[in-house]
Amino acid sequence: MPIMTNPDGGPRRAGDHLDERTRPAWSDATSAGLARIPRNGRSDRHFHDCNEYWFVFAGKARVVSEGREYYVQRGDILFTAAGDEHDVLEVYEDLELVWFEDATPRGGRAGHLHRDTTAAAGHPVLSPPLPSDFPPAP
Repeated sequence: MPIMTNPDGGPRRAGDHLDERTRPAWSDATSAGLARIPRNGRSDRHFHDCNEYWFVFAGKARVVSEGREYYVQRGDILFTAAGDEHDVLEVYEDLELVWFEDATPRGGRAGHLHRDTTAAAGHPVLSPPLPSDFPPAP
């Protein structure tokens, strides 16, 4: 199966993503898909029991990963180690990315994991003007 399928056998739908139901049997990827965080959208501070990678293909934002804040834009890849929290803090231009979670170790949990109920509830993403120190596009 070289292409992700719909688990019910029908056509893929917007929002479908790779997981244990839709991945090839030989793959140990936990999850992958597209995410869009618009200006004035919502996000949640979370972590995973596996490493996660964000491949940014549109937008500009400020994010946090492994306790450090970063500006991201088209062409950036954010790497977050298993167990480290990450989040979208500010969106200056609608952020669009592909996320990929590698293999979850035996006994690990899939999905967004939260340290407390406040983090699980999520938060509005701020959308101020682009900061003057935002780096130029590569």
